[in-house]
Amino acid sequence: MKFIGVDLAWTYRNETGICVMDADGVVEFLDADVYTNEAVVAIIKAHLDGPATIAIDAPLIVNNETGSRGAEGALMRSRIHGHRLFAFNSNRSYLSRTFGDIRGETLMQEIMKALPDIRIGFDSETSNIVETFPTGICCGLFPQLYPIRYKRKRKVPFEETCGEMDRLTGVFEEMEAEGIVQNLIEKIDWDLRSATRKSHKHLEDKVDAFLCAYGMYNIYTGAAEEKMFGSIEEGFIILPIKNE
Repeated sequence: MKFIGVDLAWTYRNETGICVMDADGVVEFLDADVYTNEAVVAIIKAHLDGPATIAIDAPLIVNNETGSRGAEGALMRSRIHGHRLFAFNSNRSYLSRTFGDIRGETLMQEIMKALPDIRIGFDSETSNIVETFPTGICCGLFPQLYPIRYKRKRKVPFEETCGEMDRLTGVFEEMEAEGIVQNLIEKIDWDLRSATRKSHKHLEDKVDAFLCAYGMYNIYTGAAEEKMFGSIEEGFIILPIKNE
């Protein structure tokens, strides 16, 4: 089983992060660039040698024209390790009007054309495609860190955001030292001392892609339980919840 994380950009002008991990925790590929849907599918196919779980940080199933999906509502009503999460409310009208496309839906359709045997929803035996959420993955797998504010936000000093990124990548370094993952740190290539806003955004995209892949890897190995919010029919979000 391969685990492929995709931090999908809302538009085709921005970077998308992609991570590929194998069943031993080896990070085979990790990068972010301005990828077309066709390029994303090509990278996925290039790393397949059997079944794969493809985890995408983007709304994949959006049937509601307005309002929000049940998936976001269920997630925001729940608590994960005692924490409440906020999720972006998705609907067809807003996504189409703002971004010109519901890109997650479009990419999922392209993947399903390229891989006809893939199914929607997590499956440990066959290739599958799921929607996930990096912030929720951090909460589910690293409750000792949460909240971890490694993403740039308005009115938050850049130095503070970099410090949070350093805190998260420090945990990644510990994971690699313990043999939980391999080849991650060299592909992250983060140096707090030389960080710029551009290099931070590039790293953020890569980190989110890694978290998408790593979250499903944890469910597959039994290190975390699968928690699904919403439904396959109306839209869903799958998160890994660390076993305590």
